[in-house]
Amino acid sequence: MALPEREIELRRLRGAVAAAGAGEGSVTVVTGQLGVGKTALLKEVLRAAEADSGGPRVLAAAASRTEQDFDFGIACQVLEPLVAEADADAADRWFGGTAGAARWLFPGAPGWPGWEPGDHNDVLTTHGLLGLLAAISTERPLAVLVDDLHVADRQSLTWLRHCARRIHDLPCALIVAVREGDPGADRPAIRELWELAKIRIRPANLSEDGVAAVLHATSDARAGDPRGVAACHAASAGNPLYLTEVVRGDHAHRSGPSVLKERLSAQLAVLPPQVGDCARAIAVLGGHAEPWLVEHLTGADSVAVAEAVLALGRLGVLAPRRPPRFAAPVLRTAIEASMTAQEDLRLRVRAATAFHEAGFAAETVAAQLLEVPAPSPSPWMPEELRTAADAATRRGEPETAARYLRRALLDLPPDGPERGWRLVDLALTEAVFDVSAAIRHLTQAIGLLPTPRERAEAVTLLPLSAFLRPEAAVLTGRVTPEDTGGQAGLRLEARIRLTRCDDPALLAAAVGRLRELGPEPPIATLAERELLAVLLHAATLSAGMPAATVAELTDRLLRCAPASSEEFAGTAPLLVISALTAGALGPTASWLESAVGEPVRGRPARPASLIAARGAVLAQTGQLTRARSTAWEAYELIGGNLGEAPESLVMALVAIAVVTRDERLATTVVEHYDEHALARTGLHVRAALLMLRGTVTAVEDPRGALAKFLDCGAALHRAGWRNPALFPWRTWSAWLQRRLGDPGSAGELIDDEIRWARCWGAPGPLGRALRIKASLSSGAEADRIVAESIETSRASGDRLELVRALLAEGALLRDGGKAGAEDRFREAYRLAEGCGAPWLTGRTAEETTGPGTAAGPSAALSEAEGRVVGFALDGLTNGEIAAEINVTRRAVEKHLTNCYRKLGISGRAELAEVFGAWGFGARSSA
Repeated sequence: MALPEREIELRRLRGAVAAAGAGEGSVTVVTGQLGVGKTALLKEVLRAAEADSGGPRVLAAAASRTEQDFDFGIACQVLEPLVAEADADAADRWFGGTAGAARWLFPGAPGWPGWEPGDHNDVLTTHGLLGLLAAISTERPLAVLVDDLHVADRQSLTWLRHCARRIHDLPCALIVAVREGDPGADRPAIRELWELAKIRIRPANLSEDGVAAVLHATSDARAGDPRGVAACHAASAGNPLYLTEVVRGDHAHRSGPSVLKERLSAQLAVLPPQVGDCARAIAVLGGHAEPWLVEHLTGADSVAVAEAVLALGRLGVLAPRRPPRFAAPVLRTAIEASMTAQEDLRLRVRAATAFHEAGFAAETVAAQLLEVPAPSPSPWMPEELRTAADAATRRGEPETAARYLRRALLDLPPDGPERGWRLVDLALTEAVFDVSAAIRHLTQAIGLLPTPRERAEAVTLLPLSAFLRPEAAVLTGRVTPEDTGGQAGLRLEARIRLTRCDDPALLAAAVGRLRELGPEPPIATLAERELLAVLLHAATLSAGMPAATVAELTDRLLRCAPASSEEFAGTAPLLVISALTAGALGPTASWLESAVGEPVRGRPARPASLIAARGAVLAQTGQLTRARSTAWEAYELIGGNLGEAPESLVMALVAIAVVTRDERLATTVVEHYDEHALARTGLHVRAALLMLRGTVTAVEDPRGALAKFLDCGAALHRAGWRNPALFPWRTWSAWLQRRLGDPGSAGELIDDEIRWARCWGAPGPLGRALRIKASLSSGAEADRIVAESIETSRASGDRLELVRALLAEGALLRDGGKAGAEDRFREAYRLAEGCGAPWLTGRTAEETTGPGTAAGPSAALSEAEGRVVGFALDGLTNGEIAAEINVTRRAVEKHLTNCYRKLGISGRAELAEVFGAWGFGARSSA
C-alpha cells in the first residue's frame, strides 16, 4: 500500500540506497515519536530494494526489547541469513583476515570453529564483524536496515557505530530507525550515529488529506466525508498508529486487541514508575490536569511530576501545552483502557474528592463519579450528581443530566419515597428525548410514592404530549381525578381523557364536558388550557362540534401558547392537529413560523416536530415543493429515527407524503414500521400509517390498498373517530371501489363521507368528497355536484383540491360538448404550476393545447406506452404486463420510464392522479 505524504522521505531513502550502489556509503537516521511511521518507511525501502535485482544487496534487522540481553543480536540478524547460505569458498573469502574473529558468531557457516566460552573478546569480535561487512560489500554493495535501534543490544550498537565511522570507505547505505523519547535513544552510540548521519529524516504527522488517503485505502466509509475525515484527524492528530486505533475502535468487535494500548503500555513500563502514574492521572483528570492535581493523584512531588511530563512530551504522548494534555484524544482512551479496575477506581475517587474540596463545578465532579461503581464511598456524592444534573438541564443537555440522575439512583435503596421522587426527576428529564423511558420510569415512581395525591401530582408533571403514547395509559390507569383537586385535578383530568380518547363513550363524554364549559371556556391557567386542548382534540376526532367553533377556540389557545419549541411538549401538538383539521391554516402557520424561529437547546425532536407541522400547513395550502423539503429537513433532524419520534411528527410526515405524492418519503416512513412496530403505536399513528400504506400501493395493488383503507376505517369506527378531514379513508375507499367496478359500495361510502363532512363544516373535506361523488354521477347531477365541489374548494384554501375539481369539471364540460372546458383546464394548469404538482402539471398542459386535443394525457404517449400505462393502472406488475403484451420485462420498464418523463411524474403512484378522472385503464370498460 502506498504511504500517503511520505514521498519526500522515501525519495531520500531510495537515494541513499542508490548512492551505495554507486559506491558512496552513507548513514541515514529516521527518527520520530511513537507511531509516526518509521517502520513503514523502512519496510517500503526494503520492498523496493529487494525488487531491484541489480541494486545493492539488502540486509535487515529489527531490534526487540526482549532480545536486548543477547550479545551481538542485531549483528547476527543482519549478517547470519547471508552467511548461512554461503559456500565454503565464499566463507573463506569473507572471514579472511580480521573478520575471522567474528566467525564464532555464525554456527551455520562453513568452517565454524565451535563454541569456546571465555575465549572471545568483544573488541576483537566487533572489528571482525566490521571486516566481514567490508568483505561482503566488496563483492556487491549493501543496504543495511535496522529498525527500533533504541532497544538494540550494546555490542551491536558498538559495531554499528564503528561501521558509521568507516562508512565513507564502504559501498554501504546504513539506515536505522530510532524512537524519540525512549531512554535507549539517549545512549552515546546512538547520539554518535545521529552526528555522523548524512541524512536525517523526521516524518511529520499526516494532514487531513493524508488521513483521507489512509481511510480510502482501508475502505472506510468516512473517506468521502469531509466531516468524517476531520473527526478522524482530530482524534488521531494525524499520527498513523493513532489513526489505525481510531479506525479499529469503530470495528473493535472484529479487529482484535489494541496495538496502540500494547505498545504504549510496553513503552511506559521501561520508563520510571512516576511517568506511567502521571500519564494515568492526566487521563483521569482530562482537561483539568493542573500540576497540583496530578501531584495529588500520584502522590509524587512537583519535581517528579515535571520530569514525568517532560518524558511524556519527548515520547509524543503529551502535547506541548499547559496544563498537560494528550497529543491526541485516542491516547487518553488507550491509557484508560490499560488501567486496572482498582487503579481506575482509586484515581476517580481521588479526583472527585479533590474537585469537590477545591470548589470545582458540580459537573466536573460528577464526570468522575459516573465512573465510580455504587455505592458511592462518600455521602456527599449523590447530592453532587443531582446538582450536576440540574446544571446540565439548564444548559440544554438533558441526556447528560439523565446520566447523572441514573447514577445517583444507584445510591438509593430499592424502595421508599425518596427513590420515587428521584425517578420522577429522571422521567421529567428523559421526556425531552426519550418519552418511552420517561413513561417507564414514572410508572416505577408511582409505585413508590405513598399517597394518592403524590402519585397524581407526579403524573401531572409529565408533559401533556407524552400522553399521546399508548403506553401512557398505564400511568393514568393508576390514578383518578379524585386523587387531587384544584388546578392539579384539571391537569390530571386532561391526561386521563387524552389516554382514553379511543373509547367512543369517553370521547362523547369529553365533547359533553366541552359544551358544559360554555362558549368562552376559562383559559387563564395552564391547567385550564391543557384541559380545553384535550377536549377540543376529542371534538376534532369525533366531529362532535362544528369546525368553526373548534377553530375559534383553538385560535384563542394558540394566542396564549408561547411560540416556542418548548410548547410542543404541551398543548401545541393537539392544537395544531385541531387547527389544521378545522381549516384554520392562517393562525396556525403564523404560530409555527414564530416557534421555528426561536433558539433551541437540547435534542432536535421538538424542533423537528415544529418543522414537520409547518410542512403539513404548506402541503395543505398547495406549496408542495416547500412542504417536501421541510419534511426531509425534519426527518434528517431526528437522524431518521422514527421509533422515538413524537406522534405529531410522524402524523405530519404522513400527511405531507400523502398530499405531495412524495414516494421516497412515503416508502421511508412505511418501511420503518413493520407489523410488530405498527401494533405498538397508538391509534393516531396507526391510522395514519394504514392510510399511507394504502396510498403507496393504490396503483399497483388496488385491492390490497382498499383492504388497508377499510381496516383503517374499521379501527376508527370502533373508536368513534368520524372526522373525514383527519383520516379521509372513505374518500380513498370509494375511489378504489369505483376503479374496481363496485360503484354501489363507492356511493354508500362517499354519501357517508359527505354527511360527516357537512356535520364537521370545514370546506376542505367536503370539496374532496363532492368531487368523488361527481365522478359517480352523470348528467346534470354530476354538473351540479362538481360545481359545488369547486365552490367549496375555493373557500377551503386547498389549491391542490381545487385543481382536481377544476379538472373534473373541465372533463365533464368537454365530454358533454359544452363551452368553458378550456377555461377550467387553463386555471387548473396555472394553479398546478404554482403548487409544484408535476403529476398534475403534465396532465393540465395537455388539456390547454386546444379544443382538438385528444381526451386526456394519453395523447402524449405512444400506443405501446398507453397500453403499458393502462395495465399498470389496473394493478398489474411489470412481469404481468410483459406476459399480457408478449414483450420482455425490460421493455415494460423502458416504456414506463418514458411515460414518467413525458408526464413529469416520478413513479406509478402518480399515474392514478394523472389518469384517474378519465377512468383510463386497459380493462376500464370491463
